[in-house]
Amino acid sequence: MAILDRFYGIKQAGGLGITVLKDGSAAFNYCQVALDGHNLTFEKKLTTLGLNELIKHIGQAVPLSINISGRGVLYKQLERVEEISPANFSAVLPNVAMEDFYVQHFPSGKYSFVSVIRKAEADKWLDLLMEGGLLPVMLSLGPFPVEHILPQLNIYNEELMFGGIRVERSADKHWEKLTFNEGFQAVYAMKVENEVLDESLIVIYASAFQLLLSGKVNPVKADVPDLAATLDGLISNHKFRVNGMLVLVLFFVLLLGNFIWLSGLNAENARLADEVSTSARTSTDVRALADEIRQKESLLTALGWEEGINKSGLVDQAAALMPAGIILKQIDIDPVDAAADRSLGSVKFTDRKLLIRGESSQIIPVNEWVARLKSKKWVKSAELESYNFNNELNTGLFTIILGY
Repeated sequence: MAILDRFYGIKQAGGLGITVLKDGSAAFNYCQVALDGHNLTFEKKLTTLGLNELIKHIGQAVPLSINISGRGVLYKQLERVEEISPANFSAVLPNVAMEDFYVQHFPSGKYSFVSVIRKAEADKWLDLLMEGGLLPVMLSLGPFPVEHILPQLNIYNEELMFGGIRVERSADKHWEKLTFNEGFQAVYAMKVENEVLDESLIVIYASAFQLLLSGKVNPVKADVPDLAATLDGLISNHKFRVNGMLVLVLFFVLLLGNFIWLSGLNAENARLADEVSTSARTSTDVRALADEIRQKESLLTALGWEEGINKSGLVDQAAALMPAGIILKQIDIDPVDAAADRSLGSVKFTDRKLLIRGESSQIIPVNEWVARLKSKKWVKSAELESYNFNNELNTGLFTIILGY
C-alpha cells in the first residue's frame, strides 16, 4: 500500500568507497546517513582508513552501498543505447565475455556511460567486507551515482569538478564527457545543503543516498544478483517486521476497543440492575405517595389554590376599568359557595370567581363596566347578577360575578 511505503523503506545506509590504487592496495572512505521522515542527517564521515579500522566504525546491521573506482574499473562512453547485452558488449570491450564482468549502464542525454569490473576483482573486495561482518547490498562503479545528488550540491554551472573528476554537462544537465586528473579539484568547499562534505566523500554520499532512497530513485548500479537478492531480502524482512507491528497494533486496538465496549456493557448492566433494585424497593411507596398527592390536591382545591394566579393583580385590573359614577364596596375572591351542601359542616368555595359589589345611581355605568371587563383576555365570563334601586339611599346596589 502506498500509504505504508514510507515505513517500508531503509532508514539508515552507509556508502563505502574503495579506491583501488596502482599497487593493488586500496583506500577506504565511508559516509553514513539516516532518514527520519523527510529529514536526512549525516551520522558518520570517515576518510582514508584501513579496512580493519573502518570495520570497527560500521555497524553490522547497516546496509552498505559499495562504490569501487581506480585500478580495474574501465569506463566507456558510447552513443546512447537502451541496454547493454552480450549482443552489443563488444562495443565496450571487444573479444571478451560479458559474463566475466559486472556491468553498470548510465544513460544520460545522447550518451551511454558504461562501467565494468571483472567479477573476480569485485568479488575479492565484497568477500573481504562480508568476512568482516559487514552487509553490502549494492555495488556502483565510478562517479555516476552523483547524478542523484547534484540538485543538493552548491554547483552553479554545467561543469562539475571535485576529487580528481571533471564532468562536463550540456545546457539541459545531461552528461557529455567524463575525465580524470588529480588536479581536478573543487574551487569552493563542497556542500550538501548546509553540510560541508569532503571531496572524497561526494561519490560515497551519493552511493549511500541512492541506497537510502532505492524505492524512490533509479539507482546507478552494477547488476550483481547476489547483492540484489540480499537487498530484496532486507527490504522484505523490514516489511515483515513493519506489517507484524501493524498487526500487533491492530490487535491491541481491537482488544482495547473490546475491553472498553465490555466495560461499558458491564457498567450499563450494573446501572440497570441498580435501577431495577431501586424501582423494586420504591414500588410499594408509589401508591401511598399518589394517595398523599391526591389528598393534598383536594385540600388545595378546597382552599382555593389556583396554580399561582396573581389574584391581587386581577383585582387591580378590574378596578382600573371601573367607570365614574360607581362606588366599589366589596370584592370577594373565590367566595363561599352558598349552594353547596353543608351537612357535614364543611365549607366550599367557588373556583376562579370574583364577586364584585358596589353602588351606582344608574345602571348604565354598571353595564359599561361589565363590557369593559369582558374585553380582558383573562376574563372568561362577566355578568351582572343583580341591580336593585334603594329609594332610601337614592342609589342602586349591584352584584357582578366575574369568572377568570
